[in-house]
Amino acid sequence: MSASRDRIARPSLPDGFDDSRARERADDPTGWRFSDPERAAVWRAIAERRDIRRFRPDPLPDELLLRLLEAAHQAPSVGLMQPWRFVVVRSEETRAAMQAIALRERLRQGESFDGRAREFLALKLEGIREAPLSLCVCCDRGADDEEVLGRHTIRDADIYSTCLAIENLWLAARAEGVGVGWVSFYRAEDVQDLLGLPARVVPVAWLCVGYPDERPVRPGLEAAGWGRRLPLDELVFVERWGRSLDTRRAPARRTDGPESEPAALPEWWRRLASAVRPGDPVAALRVRDASDDLVKPTGSLGALETLAEQFGLVTGAPPPATPRAGVLVLAADHGIAARGVSLYPSSVSAQVAAAAARGETAIGVLARALGAELVVADVGLAGPRPRGVLDRRVAEGSADMSVGPALEPAMLQQAVETGYELASDLAARCDMLLVGEIGIGNTTAASALLSALTGLPATETCGRGTGIDAQMLLRKQELVATALAVNGLPAAGDPLECLRRVGGLELAALAGALLGAAAARRPVLLDGFATGVVALAAYRTVPALRDYLVAGHRSAEPAHARVLVELGLEPLLDLRLRLGEASGAALALPLVGLAGRLHAEMARFDEANVERAKGMA
Repeated sequence: MSASRDRIARPSLPDGFDDSRARERADDPTGWRFSDPERAAVWRAIAERRDIRRFRPDPLPDELLLRLLEAAHQAPSVGLMQPWRFVVVRSEETRAAMQAIALRERLRQGESFDGRAREFLALKLEGIREAPLSLCVCCDRGADDEEVLGRHTIRDADIYSTCLAIENLWLAARAEGVGVGWVSFYRAEDVQDLLGLPARVVPVAWLCVGYPDERPVRPGLEAAGWGRRLPLDELVFVERWGRSLDTRRAPARRTDGPESEPAALPEWWRRLASAVRPGDPVAALRVRDASDDLVKPTGSLGALETLAEQFGLVTGAPPPATPRAGVLVLAADHGIAARGVSLYPSSVSAQVAAAAARGETAIGVLARALGAELVVADVGLAGPRPRGVLDRRVAEGSADMSVGPALEPAMLQQAVETGYELASDLAARCDMLLVGEIGIGNTTAASALLSALTGLPATETCGRGTGIDAQMLLRKQELVATALAVNGLPAAGDPLECLRRVGGLELAALAGALLGAAAARRPVLLDGFATGVVALAAYRTVPALRDYLVAGHRSAEPAHARVLVELGLEPLLDLRLRLGEASGAALALPLVGLAGRLHAEMARFDEANVERAKGMA
């Protein structure tokens, strides 16, 4: 192929699209800023915005009012909901009625100021009548059952969006020499009645708008001695509430109730967790910049691009085309299995572990096909030690969690440390770890652990596991509920204690393995439900761990979807698997290599000596 054919021109995008290039943004991160005079004008409008109380009667031109409303309409909003609505009020009768409402509420509120009542009552409300018009800025909250992107957990985000529109209008008004006065002395229902607002519409602000009959240098309340603008360093904290920018000052005290201290973690856990550092976002950005230069529309490879960026976040580079993978499968038995929560007896755990080590189970076949190193370790099986399985047994199974804690504190520590050591050793020989588990009854333990961590009832965390029927599922749910009650769970804020009381030896070892892999800066492909629940427990104590986790798949266990939501992870695959033993993670592994191969081998746009087209349609 000739050199000229190798070069591919990246066409310009139509108007309305971001036509900047990754290398341009990297070379000049400040290239989006305004000119010096433009920036100075913005800062001046912010600094000199004032709440105006006295107005001239001169009418505001309609075209100017429309510009101010357009400025408000340019505000950001949750889910692009644009909840703001504007009622323009010029009627003398309506403004007189509003003034009466405000005067009444001012008198009511004045009673609460005791000695400062006279100062409070001196605040003027004549602007409602003096200004040529008023704007009632409302928030249309929509139907109660209307789902809005970004408002699900913060219900008042639409109110906040409306306030952003008000600020936009206010700054534009200051630039135009127009005064704005915010009146907040009213009850919402009174204004709703006055203006005929529907019940779903909240009057957020009554704004008096017109040319000002004052030009205050300082905020009015500050000039009147009502208050002062606080120093910024009293209002900014570093990382956590109360940590002042000025380290010489004492930490701020909370005034909203007693402080809640996080659960005290044991020293051995803190020692292991301290090696887990957050990923490097600059490295992830380098990968994204390179990806944006590939011959494709930006972001068109979807989750594969996200995967490549996450690999960069953790390792500093995109995935290799053929990643060296280590598969760590941890096996243990559970005391709860004797209660009949599975189709199979506990003895099957050791049989499956031995078969996996021989390469005869699904993970054995997949690891061989993928060229991955497979380590199957016994960390808590009961009975004879299976041949071919790495012997790192902590104890012969866990206790029955329906009558007491599953693990003793020393067992929890030893299991976690064992998993950490196994993962650290394997990480030295691989680019990525895949984790899985073997253990009859471990979906019951994982269900209990999820309930303990989230407060969800057993009916929402228990699934059919190995394929149990409706009667066995009911028994499983009842046993999980019993285990939670007996062990005093949920134990808010203490994931490790939850893991000890209703977890298991392989689950505890998995928690250690996640820390070990992250400490070695290796991404981890999670398998199914059980590994996901363990990851959630570990993440709750070590938030930096989240950077290293990749969801290989979403299993057939209904609660696995909830686990992934809690972790903020999207699965690479959804094949309705319910096998365990890292098989789902192994099936997802080729996608990691393909993401790396695409990143390394796709052609890149060559813009050298190429004149960009104008407005490609």
